Amino acid sequence: MRVLLINPPAKNYYGELGLNLLPLGLGYLAAVLQREGHSVDAIDLQVQPIPVEDIPFSRYDLVGISSDTPRFNRAVEIGRAARARGVPVVMGGYHPTFLDAEPFEREAADFVIRGEGEYSLLRLVEVLEKGSDLGQVRGLTYRENGTLRRNPPAYLIENLDELPFPARELFPKTGYLSTFDGRPMATLVTSRGCPYDCYFCAATRFAGVRWRTRDLSNVFDELEMLQRQGYSSFLFVDDNFTLSYRRTMDFCSEVFARHWDIRWWCFSRVDVLVKHPDMVRQMALAGASSVFLGLESGNQATLDHYQKKITVEQQREAVRLLKRHGIRVYGSFIIGEMHETPKMIRQTIRFARRLKPETCQFSLLTPYPGSRLFQQLDSLKQLITKNWDLYDGAHLVFKNPNISAKELQRLLRQAYLKFYLRASNIPAVVIEFLKDPVEFREIVRQIKAGVDIFRRLKTA
Repeated sequence: MRVLLINPPAKNYYGELGLNLLPLGLGYLAAVLQREGHSVDAIDLQVQPIPVEDIPFSRYDLVGISSDTPRFNRAVEIGRAARARGVPVVMGGYHPTFLDAEPFEREAADFVIRGEGEYSLLRLVEVLEKGSDLGQVRGLTYRENGTLRRNPPAYLIENLDELPFPARELFPKTGYLSTFDGRPMATLVTSRGCPYDCYFCAATRFAGVRWRTRDLSNVFDELEMLQRQGYSSFLFVDDNFTLSYRRTMDFCSEVFARHWDIRWWCFSRVDVLVKHPDMVRQMALAGASSVFLGLESGNQATLDHYQKKITVEQQREAVRLLKRHGIRVYGSFIIGEMHETPKMIRQTIRFARRLKPETCQFSLLTPYPGSRLFQQLDSLKQLITKNWDLYDGAHLVFKNPNISAKELQRLLRQAYLKFYLRASNIPAVVIEFLKDPVEFREIVRQIKAGVDIFRRLKTA
């Protein structure tokens, strides 16, 4: 079967500070289909801005669209265009998984795959080719005689090593996140699932509460392949790359054993880093150059409402620890929690400035479908809108009893301006100009990017 997979575009308020990543999920879907002999093409509209009317839908037997919430209205537009040309459409990803009736209500899809989609999509393609019973496809939602049918959920993939490596060759070589000195960066995922359940996050409900990992030998096979293709910098997009102390230490030991000169980025929780300072040291020696931390707030009460299960002091210590070993810190903060006051938000802004992560991203609390936050607000009729375009981290979409939408957006703009134009940045710029021209350019780039975000948010 000839299949076209599409990643819809999304607004990017964060410019160069945003993480524009190759859509690995589509890469895995494509690789599984290719392994079974199917013909697959892919279009990432985030980096390939093709008008929808110019997409050659008619060349294909099936169009697959993966979408999170901010992209969903674009996904609907694409799905309708494909169906108008007589090509069936299957949707998947976070938004269709948790609101699986909506693609049908908006006449944008013929099928929805809920949750992990590799084997469900393969089974759907096989069933469509043979004209078999759609009821055989686990995780599938579809219409039958005007009635919405939901098959039993798909099984989570226990052995991630059995999956082929993502079909990266289907995507452009440029346009994605690169290192601060301009080198291309390959994106990998080595685990799925999250044992934590932060109140605003849907990851646990999508990929399960149990942490499933690839064997490190499988991970290093992929890293070897990518190095042969010219990559020396890597971003691990696991929700919690460092969750296992032993696995992280083994990863570092294998890098040492192979004498690799690589640079890599990952996501981590602060409590894991603070618990294992020796692990942070090994990470730095093994080439870790940046770590992304979900800091969220400088106020303990807000962290507790988010159910992060971390403390403000752990955040301080994690940032100090990473900086001590020369690892850059990318911190993200969420403001606008229902119990927050303007004073508490300003406290978080001051906290971010004092922490001095190299890069900082601020966004408004957004109740994404699938999260417990969304379920609560939806059931209490507290959502102001379900225009998914506004679920972008820059707009207030629920009734906040303490702060108006106008005030929140003002505080959001203020956060960027105060962080990126803080006085302590000035000596850093001068020092790096004298010491390291590359690092100097990176600091200047980040200051400019932060100011650009402020300007874009003024028109949000």
